[in-house]
Amino acid sequence: MLLYLIVNLVIVVALGFIARSIGQFNKTGGGWNFDYSTRDIVIIAVIAAIAGVVNTGTSTVWTLANSSMGPLGGALLQGAFMWAYILAAWLVRKPGAALAVGIIEVAVEVLLGNPTGIASLGWGVTQGLGIEIVLALVNYRKFDLITAICAGAAASQLGTVWTAILFGWDPAFAGDVWLAVPVNLISGAILSGVIGHYLAQAIARTGLVRAAAT
Repeated sequence: MLLYLIVNLVIVVALGFIARSIGQFNKTGGGWNFDYSTRDIVIIAVIAAIAGVVNTGTSTVWTLANSSMGPLGGALLQGAFMWAYILAAWLVRKPGAALAVGIIEVAVEVLLGNPTGIASLGWGVTQGLGIEIVLALVNYRKFDLITAICAGAAASQLGTVWTAILFGWDPAFAGDVWLAVPVNLISGAILSGVIGHYLAQAIARTGLVRAAAT
């Protein structure tokens, strides 16, 4: 399990450096600004609540796929949970936004009857940290599509560490855990990275909620 954790961290850091090398720096907002406004808190709370409702249904499907097909089955939907993390991070643009949404969103899932119960909080933490690590490596200054793809992929893959712990998968013997890695990355890149990024752009264009400018 230690090897699997190390490999996951290497993957996440590598994705962060890809975003740092390729992504475009944002002209306004971002940076290591921990001064959360009331607006920021409301955005995080609302997005987390909505995502909690949506992801409760997704969790049921994921649990069935994961139980019947193992790591490869779960990998197909693994990336479908973090779109809200990306959305909030792209609108708030402050350290900790993705992690906060992850924890609150999963707490809502637990209250609504997520099949995994309180243990789901482990995914909120690991997936949120995946995004935070990528954004930290770009100094919270890049919020383009490339960065979103890297962050979504990182969140999806790092979340599998908790999955392996929770379901007792030993990567030393379970070959499917390793075979599922590219599927997890693609799933997260598309279902969370791309969708989260374009949702943030669409919401910003409405004028109802704009990405933070300070």
